[in-house]
Amino acid sequence: MNRRRLVLLSAAFVVVAHSGCTRTIPEEGPLQAISDKDKVQVTGEYKRIHLEAVERVSIDGDKFVVHGPSGSVAVDLPADADPDLKNRGWALVTEGEGEGTRTLTFTQETSLEDFTVTVPAAEGQIAYGSLGAREGSDVLLFAYGSGSKTYWGWAKVVRGER
Repeated sequence: MNRRRLVLLSAAFVVVAHSGCTRTIPEEGPLQAISDKDKVQVTGEYKRIHLEAVERVSIDGDKFVVHGPSGSVAVDLPADADPDLKNRGWALVTEGEGEGTRTLTFTQETSLEDFTVTVPAAEGQIAYGSLGAREGSDVLLFAYGSGSKTYWGWAKVVRGER
């Protein structure tokens, strides 16, 4: 094999290896969550919304409302979320960035149980809150982003053995 072919073959291998290692995350879908499975089980999803930036969030009846500088977007709460059971004690404690991703770690302020979710990368602040669920678990709601990339999501958190 001549030197030119070897260089071209090596370059092709690097491109294929890099594309196989690059982690792309869809614009919406189920949450990727990491937690201590014995203490906390997390399921949920995230979706894109059309808002120029996330400033704050609120609950209005059975809607999760994401407020921006010049408007708001209201989405349905997850089916088992109870809007009367607000502030379940979850706090955002760590944020991180990866290649095309953003990680958010939430901790329960009294039990110190935590979980981390991975969502698409987007600039801007994160607004969040938590509700109780009708069967006893918690539902964490969040929104983040700015520009053409704003998202909202929810995580159902089942703590301990039931």
